[in-house]
Amino acid sequence: MADTQKLKHEKMLPVSVFVLPVFPRHTLVYCDIQMFKAYRLLSILILCLAAVSTSAAQSSAADRRLADIALREENIYRKIAEDPEFYSPDDIERHLSNLIGAYGAYLIDHPQDVNALILYGKLLRRVGRGDEAFAAFLKADEIDPNLAVVKQQIGTHLAEAGKGKAALPFYLRAVELEPETAIYNFAIGELLHEFREMFIEERIFTRDALEREMLKAFRRAAALEPDVFDLQMRLGEAYYDLSSPDWQAALLHWNKMRKGADDPLSIDILDLHRARVMGKLGRIEAAIELAQQVQTPGLQRSKQQVLDEIARH
Repeated sequence: MADTQKLKHEKMLPVSVFVLPVFPRHTLVYCDIQMFKAYRLLSILILCLAAVSTSAAQSSAADRRLADIALREENIYRKIAEDPEFYSPDDIERHLSNLIGAYGAYLIDHPQDVNALILYGKLLRRVGRGDEAFAAFLKADEIDPNLAVVKQQIGTHLAEAGKGKAALPFYLRAVELEPETAIYNFAIGELLHEFREMFIEERIFTRDALEREMLKAFRRAAALEPDVFDLQMRLGEAYYDLSSPDWQAALLHWNKMRKGADDPLSIDILDLHRARVMGKLGRIEAAIELAQQVQTPGLQRSKQQVLDEIARH
């Protein structure tokens, strides 16, 4: 199972897309592009929920009951994707409260249903009830200890609680179970980055080894999902995060992404990154000229920051 999260209403979905750790990720761009991301990524969630619905054997009342709850949840997300203003915040709260009650009632009758525990746990995370979600995932893990999605969810909860060392084996096991799932590889890269000083201080990794494994994870995630903009962006930013930033590798990556970009926002985001890196490499005039071409209103603050940084070189 894959997952996505953050739509328009923060009250509804207070965690980031992809159910990845809510870490303060390095980023150049300050504009709010979460809705831009959500439209592109929501289909993953819909497919995920649909898979649960259709994979049920439909041979019993319990199967049909769970499929019906999952379908109701899917329909809510679908309507929001079609029209972000379709529901008021109160409508969303009411619908999600009803869904939580439905999953809870189902689990009273079927406490060993792992699919139900996963769906229930994910929904609880979306509404900010992290401890209850964690309990649901722990129970699912106890029932079936070989589910990558459960390992990843447990690891995410621990990482968000600041327990990077405890989260690491869960993330590693998720990748071991499903090595071809991009978000699990991504999560390892993000964990290594955000807890790098702790991992180094406790001699779990040397700095060189940690940076090597971080880049490996981001590269693997980007290779598995070459069309997912966010994964490609994070790989480019990872070159900045090295103790000795690899500006040349970053520029090559941004140039490659720029060739495939076809919407104005993506193009301007990439051009700002390209301009910044050109400045780092001493290509001052070309960097200034490129940055000046960025016209997206929400990127003007970042544009000025890039220009100011170039001027200092």
